[in-house]
Amino acid sequence: MNLKKLFQIQKTLEKAGYSDISRVANEIYSYSEENNIEIEDILKRIKKDEPWEYIRGYAEFRGVNFLVTKDTLIPRIETEQIVDIALDLIEKKNIPYSKIIDVGTGTGCIIISLYKELKEDKEEIEEKEKRNQDEEYTFLATDSSKKALDIAKENAQRNSIKDIFFVKKNLIDIEDLEDNSLILANLPYIPTNMYMKLDRSVKDFEPKKALDGGKDGLKYYKELLSTIKDSKKKNIDLVVEIEPSTLEDFKKLVPQNTSLKVIKDFREKNRFLLLHFS
Repeated sequence: MNLKKLFQIQKTLEKAGYSDISRVANEIYSYSEENNIEIEDILKRIKKDEPWEYIRGYAEFRGVNFLVTKDTLIPRIETEQIVDIALDLIEKKNIPYSKIIDVGTGTGCIIISLYKELKEDKEEIEEKEKRNQDEEYTFLATDSSKKALDIAKENAQRNSIKDIFFVKKNLIDIEDLEDNSLILANLPYIPTNMYMKLDRSVKDFEPKKALDGGKDGLKYYKELLSTIKDSKKKNIDLVVEIEPSTLEDFKKLVPQNTSLKVIKDFREKNRFLLLHFS
């Protein structure tokens, strides 16, 4: 390894504001060597605030590499917790879910990870008695972007998954819902004023439509909650990720007879909400 080049990469990353400099520097060095790309060409893009994940073409989520393009949001580490919340709900539920829906799927990282880990859990205990493990779920993933859905489909294929239905639509329709469904949603949730102040690496490269949630950051969640309420379906669990500063406004949207639980992320921020529509 050329330590001089590695040091050059680290200094560039430091100036660009990267936190995990050592890891990313080694990734850039290896990527350059493996693909016969000049390190200087990569660093030019880094200096222009282009995210490393877009340069490399994939991002890691729960230990799996997911293809990303500028048509998809880069998966964040905090979002991995949605999968943990879903797994816990499935584990503890007395009556198995009939359907699992990922709204605004993007790269497909949430529903693909959940599918893989449910399958792995089932295979590990197939000789043991355990509630819900013999159940087969219907998996649906939606997104308003055809280009994002194409990436999600490719990520599913790369993980040998054929049982997730990917559908282009804005959020979900009433017809998509069934009694006893689990809905997961990481929708655009950043208030517009906050979005305009984001780092260039985000604002200039990641798709605005995947980030900007309107004036209060709740534009799409309002529509989703309305659809679920109007469907009159029973026993719906909804897990969402929000911008913590919008929590109090979100609480005002929760329909009557709907329970709400706030779940903190690993930074102790009010990041996730669990709603139960009875």
